[in-house]
Amino acid sequence: MSTTSTPTTADELNLSTIFFKLRTRWYYFAASLVLFLAIAYFVAQLLPVRYGFKSTLMLADRATGSRHAQDLLTMEAKDRETKVEDEIGILTSAGVVSQTLRGLDFGVSYHVVPDIWVNALRPLKTQEVYGAESPITVKVDTTAPQVTGVRFFVDSRPDGTLHVKAEGKRVAVVQFTTGHMLNTVEDFAFERTVAPGQAVQSPYCNFTIESTIPGVAPQLTGKAFYFVLHDIQGLTEEYQQKLTIKPIERLSRVLSITTQGAVPAKEIRFLNALMNIYIVNDLTEKNRDGHKAVAFIDSQLGKVGDSLRRSQAAVATFRGQRGLIDAGQQTNADLQMRGQLENERARAQNARMAYQNVLNLLRASPDGDAVSSATGLGVEDPVLNSQIIELAQLNSQKAGLAVGASENNPVLQVLNNKIKDRRAALLRNLTNLIVSADATLRSYDQRLGAVRSSISQLPENERQLALLRNQADVNDKNYTFLLQKKTEAAVTLATNSSDKKVVDQAAMQSADPLPPHPQQLYLISLVLALVLPAGLIMLMERANQTVQSVDQIKSVTSVPFLGLIADAGKAIKLVRHELPKSAVTESFRTVRINLQYVSGGAQQKVIGFTSAVSGEGKTFCCTNLTAELAISGKRTVLIETDLRKPTMSDYFGFQARRPGLSSYLKGDITLAEAMQQSEHVPNLDILTAGLIPEDAVSLLESPRFHDMIEQFKREYDYVMLDAPPVGLVSEYHILRQYIDVSVFVVRHRYTQRTSLQHLQELVDSSHPTAPAGQVYVLLNNVNFHDTYEYHYKSQAAYYSV
Repeated sequence: MSTTSTPTTADELNLSTIFFKLRTRWYYFAASLVLFLAIAYFVAQLLPVRYGFKSTLMLADRATGSRHAQDLLTMEAKDRETKVEDEIGILTSAGVVSQTLRGLDFGVSYHVVPDIWVNALRPLKTQEVYGAESPITVKVDTTAPQVTGVRFFVDSRPDGTLHVKAEGKRVAVVQFTTGHMLNTVEDFAFERTVAPGQAVQSPYCNFTIESTIPGVAPQLTGKAFYFVLHDIQGLTEEYQQKLTIKPIERLSRVLSITTQGAVPAKEIRFLNALMNIYIVNDLTEKNRDGHKAVAFIDSQLGKVGDSLRRSQAAVATFRGQRGLIDAGQQTNADLQMRGQLENERARAQNARMAYQNVLNLLRASPDGDAVSSATGLGVEDPVLNSQIIELAQLNSQKAGLAVGASENNPVLQVLNNKIKDRRAALLRNLTNLIVSADATLRSYDQRLGAVRSSISQLPENERQLALLRNQADVNDKNYTFLLQKKTEAAVTLATNSSDKKVVDQAAMQSADPLPPHPQQLYLISLVLALVLPAGLIMLMERANQTVQSVDQIKSVTSVPFLGLIADAGKAIKLVRHELPKSAVTESFRTVRINLQYVSGGAQQKVIGFTSAVSGEGKTFCCTNLTAELAISGKRTVLIETDLRKPTMSDYFGFQARRPGLSSYLKGDITLAEAMQQSEHVPNLDILTAGLIPEDAVSLLESPRFHDMIEQFKREYDYVMLDAPPVGLVSEYHILRQYIDVSVFVVRHRYTQRTSLQHLQELVDSSHPTAPAGQVYVLLNNVNFHDTYEYHYKSQAAYYSV
């Protein structure tokens, strides 16, 4: 047994109904298509042509360059990784981008206005030119205030002068080099005629216009040309928004740098300059620590050199004055031991001095930045060296980030916390090392005391000479050590290089412009032209609270459905006479048959027509159904009981002010005088409302009206009552006692669904002589061509006779 599911009939009907509604409103789609295609064409004409540009930069994964200099100075270093996210932040920072733009001539942009139809009223589409493509060059006085963002239109005069004109609303006046706003000009107007090379000076702009080709006057006639001044802050924000930097792969250290723009030469220059500035800044930052270390070593060399010269001079002077010679072997052994101990003590003393110097530098620097310059003082403790290097790294990162970040930057705050922790740890380590060095020095002092005791018996002159020699040897070794470190640092700085390098110079990514392309705009406009009208139509259908179909009537009330009447147009009155072969005439025939069927009994002659409100076509339906009954051979009388707003005279061409029902009920005329006949409909007598009375309710409640109805029931096959709307006045409830069959007229796409409650009230409040089943609903004014349920009936006219 197959389990394949098929769409239900309701689903198919819903889809068919939706497509039918969309198809009948084809003009929505036609208008939308024309509108959106016109918009797409206009936007395509204004769309600037932009290209993509790309360059590639590689970052190192370990310490190189001046970091190697630190390795030589400290003799031990810790590998440090370069964080890709941090480097991307530096590259896109306002400081680096601003520094790059300051070295480029982007402060003035030049534009040509093409002679095309979109520029007929005002220059909407322009083309930027750069370098030699511009006939003029504007040199800005960067020390004076300048207006920015204003178009200065320039054209040349026959005498070789240049006419400059500019206008603007709420124009910003800024300091050109910094971008700081000075004030705002509400209505800026500038017009001046100057010669090429002549300075233009005003309170808000100061510049000089020169020819791009020296000695050749600029030719600007025949085309609109203008230039715009840009401050550095605005340019920085513009290029930061266009700049995109990301690794070529997730863990890669090769960065892809992209931007976009309309002038290839400018964008390529910017990318290349950005990478060059970044590399130069990196090398400068690395060399800064090396230069600090060399300067610190120079200062220490001066001090040690002075000590060495004084100790050597003291040895020479002492020996010359005393005429001393070398002592014996034992004396030499003791003196050598003392010299060895003194050398070791001197090294310990130097180490403590180095620790103390670093500690002093650290205490003098709140963030520990000065400690990086003391890494070459002979500190050989690996842990201390590692801590010094790590603190120097953090300060270097902070210096790079602080260029374009504020104090509240989260990354900067994290770096400050790390620097604070590393500085505290370094302080503790230095304190411990100084305490340990002090203990070592005390040990050396004890051992030296024993040796000195051993040689205390030596002649005083020999002992003093040995002391002077030992002091000279210590100073000589210290001086030699510092000279060696200075030489190594100088060589490293001379050969230093950045660990970043350009992999690919900037170039266009493709010769094709960036999206959106005109074809894409047309495709989008086509989709919108189809989707938006469809959505609007469905929304209108959803929001429409009028009666749209028979199913909606049946969902609100249980009143039986009598039939439907086709749309006849506003000017049609008697359809059998005016439109004998039409769908509306055929629909009245069908309803007449249904009406005769439901009122076929001899006691069901009185048929009343009403509606919820005025304008729903109850008179139209009542009149034409009465005509159909009369033409079918039934003797019929039509009574217009709507005494407040009579309109039936228009249907038969009667005199509007002729006395009728109201006059008869008052007793002014006889019934025979009130009755009229139609020349187009046989077997039909008509009693119009006549003159409008003051109290229609009392007339309909009079015994005279009751006797008239009883007389008509005896003389006619059908008594048709055109009653007032049940939702507006109370007359219909008076007439209900005479009515055998009630027909409630609902106008298609006019009657509100909430008005159908009056239809249900007719059923709920039925008169005992008129059962609830004798109330019927008639749907009027149905456009078969515009209604999916009954569009097949639009062909009914072909079968009418």
